Amino acid sequence: MAIHTFTDFDAWGEAIRGAHLNLACDAVEEPCWSLAVRPLGDIVVQLAHEGGGDLCYGANSHPGVTLFLPVSRPAEYVGNGVRFDDASLLAIPPGADFRIHVRRVAHDWCSVALPAGRFAWCEDTGAPVRHSRVLGAVPRLTSRLRDLITRTTMAGSLDGTPTPATRAAADAVMRAALGCLQMPVKETPAIGRPRLDRGEIIRRAVAVLDIDSWPRPAVADLAVAVGVPVRTLARAFHESFGVSPLAYIQLRLLHEVRRGLRTADEGTTVARILTAHGIWDFGRFGARYRRQFGETMSATLLRRR
Repeated sequence: MAIHTFTDFDAWGEAIRGAHLNLACDAVEEPCWSLAVRPLGDIVVQLAHEGGGDLCYGANSHPGVTLFLPVSRPAEYVGNGVRFDDASLLAIPPGADFRIHVRRVAHDWCSVALPAGRFAWCEDTGAPVRHSRVLGAVPRLTSRLRDLITRTTMAGSLDGTPTPATRAAADAVMRAALGCLQMPVKETPAIGRPRLDRGEIIRRAVAVLDIDSWPRPAVADLAVAVGVPVRTLARAFHESFGVSPLAYIQLRLLHEVRRGLRTADEGTTVARILTAHGIWDFGRFGARYRRQFGETMSATLLRRR
């Protein structure tokens, strides 16, 4: 199984399987990202390395449940507002959204997408689970699944045409994953009693920010559009991404400019791209860009796709 390496965060994000993702790189510790993907019949496992922090809002596009596990630095992960530990994983039903952030440090993670129709992940009442949840409290189960995903992803014996070994590997991963789905839910910390749950607040806010409009909304305007007070919006963003709404908006702007530089036509200048994004203080923005991505905007433009 080939490990695909990337020097561009956006290109790495586009290669991830099984989810619709809205990603923002939160500082670069080392300018390298990698991804390995292995289908095991109707199961898909992935192993990834990120060269910096990441603020992620996404939705599961796989027809079955997906499990997401830290491989390194588990205590740096926060999923749906819940801090991870060595025993934690995020379970995401089909179509459900999720929020994950790791602030400013390189890290590794793995995932397994389970087949639809083979089992039903249900509440104690028997009703299907509809929302993503952080599970934990049984370290040996999480460790077993993490080890199996890592080993099967990298096993050269599973390359090529599927064999009985492929089915045996898939069965082992499936059994470990089903064991993890029996683990208890980790509690989400309370932040008061907002009229909307925190997942819906972020869902609405990201939808507003995804609209390609000018000017970009101020935080107060974003709160009005979402339908919550500014303080509630701020709490939801700090819980989900570890940053304020303003910092998140500014981080998205940095990435929008980077994508513009990476896809610019021949003859396009840095100044033209900046002014098109409403930026007039080139020096201050350039300093932020270099701190964020470890290179100048001119260097990014020269390496355009």
